[in-house]
Amino acid sequence: MLDSILPGLANAANIHPMLVHFPIALWLAALLLHLWGMLRDSYGIRQCGRWLLYLGTLGGLAAVLTGFQAAGQLGHDSPGHDLVHLHRNLMVAATGLALVACIYGRIAARRDSRGKQWLLVVLLAALAGLATLGADRGAYMVFGHGVGVRAPEAGQAGPGHEHGHDDD
Repeated sequence: MLDSILPGLANAANIHPMLVHFPIALWLAALLLHLWGMLRDSYGIRQCGRWLLYLGTLGGLAAVLTGFQAAGQLGHDSPGHDLVHLHRNLMVAATGLALVACIYGRIAARRDSRGKQWLLVVLLAALAGLATLGADRGAYMVFGHGVGVRAPEAGQAGPGHEHGHDDD
């Protein structure tokens, strides 16, 4: 039944790829909202940015945990294996920096000084850069080396692909 409802999930080796996009998107949105809140001098917009940071960090923790699980399924001689370590290190560092930003963001929110708020923008910008580098290495593993991708079996085109092709 799962095959017909969610064929991608049913054929996935693990759920790591389903989780990785949330922290990246939420961390980038947190940076943009916090920066916008600084420029508009809006506590509410900055608070929304901090909540996106918190949610992104929870997603980052889930992605790191499932990433360790996914990496454990790969052999040491798999293509792109060295990239797995680089990707892991960058994303663990990004998640660690996100935790630091969460704690600092909470402290800065209580004091609400402009200097502390701008330092949070700098932390979020560093987080966005680190997460972008890590995501790029993850994409390179998948698209450059096929890590985590299983080729369809011969003659298997996938659900809903029943029409013929002319070989003219």
